[in-house]
Amino acid sequence: MQVTDELGLAHSCASEESVHQFSGVIDRYLRYATDTMDCLQPVLTADPRFATGLIFKCYQLKMASDPRFKPVIQQTITELSSLELNDRERRHLTAIEAWFGDDLQTVTQILSELLARYPTDLIALKAANHLHFYRGDAESMRIASETSLNAWPGDQSWRSFVEGMLSFGFEETGHYHEAETHGRAAVAADPMDMWAAHSVTHALHMQARWDEGLSWLDACLPHWMNTNNFTNHLHWHKALMLVDSGNAEAALELYDESLVAPLKDDFYLDVCNASSLLHRLEMRGLDMTSRWGALAAYQHRITDQELIFITLHYIMIAARIGDNESLTRGLQSVKAWSAETIEQGVICETVGQDLALALQALGEGDKERAATLLKGSFDALPSIGGSHAQRALFHELAAHC
Repeated sequence: MQVTDELGLAHSCASEESVHQFSGVIDRYLRYATDTMDCLQPVLTADPRFATGLIFKCYQLKMASDPRFKPVIQQTITELSSLELNDRERRHLTAIEAWFGDDLQTVTQILSELLARYPTDLIALKAANHLHFYRGDAESMRIASETSLNAWPGDQSWRSFVEGMLSFGFEETGHYHEAETHGRAAVAADPMDMWAAHSVTHALHMQARWDEGLSWLDACLPHWMNTNNFTNHLHWHKALMLVDSGNAEAALELYDESLVAPLKDDFYLDVCNASSLLHRLEMRGLDMTSRWGALAAYQHRITDQELIFITLHYIMIAARIGDNESLTRGLQSVKAWSAETIEQGVICETVGQDLALALQALGEGDKERAATLLKGSFDALPSIGGSHAQRALFHELAAHC
């Protein structure tokens, strides 16, 4: 049967109860709850043919950027393919299949077309924003969120979360006043909107408003109990503000208190947080040798080939700790990736390989070569994805050579 939700989207499912219960899953998802996927499972157990639930599952696993989830994603794609889907769901399935094949350009195009027809499809909007971010396309991220927000019912409870997404689109395109205005409004509507709080943090950071940024995070953090690993990224932002405002010792204390323990989850963002912060602390004269060593346990991820932005952080670790075996595997993987015609392969060829070799040169103490490779990569640097604040590390490393 087809059930239409309050946003006007039709769902293929066994009963209205599936759609009602899934609404609770989205509530948890938007608030970064640790039990989001646990809440999804009973919905799919009761209605294993609930297409939107299966679609959501695929996107969540794919956005984790962990190849260990590939068998589960493949099985879920098979389940979806056996169902009688409506137009929106078929478009999602096509996007998921393209993403499973690492064709990010095609995925983004399909999601853009889907959102043009179904602008209140929050699952599509979140997936599109994720891809725009990691493809370095901030303008498309802003446009997608703005188009969706304009179509959103004014009294619908999730509208503020869409405004939070728009805030980050404004921030990454350099419109800091608009980013702060929309982000603060979204957080006022729901203090659990970590993405909006994150956007305001970025806007304050980019304007060097350190004291305001630190106060903002201190006020927000108490609301984020029982939230997932994204909380750790907000601690990273706080540490980054402490570093950039001249308080590296306090940043190191925060690293030890809040960024080390989460590493055991083996989640890529936690490793990116840690490795990039350790480099920044070292450039401020602190000895991070023992802390770098603790990151050696995650070098099995160096050949994942999910996103070059992520891979570079694993290469960063191998180069810094002198793990030549892992470094060789990582560099060979990037070289092979560069020969592929998919978008991430092209980015590896254009800029990823040089950044990887620059990190190798830094590890070997060849600062002149590292600086040359890093500076030669700056024009194409946005294409690796990530935020301005994250990519700034490569500029800092070049300046420090």
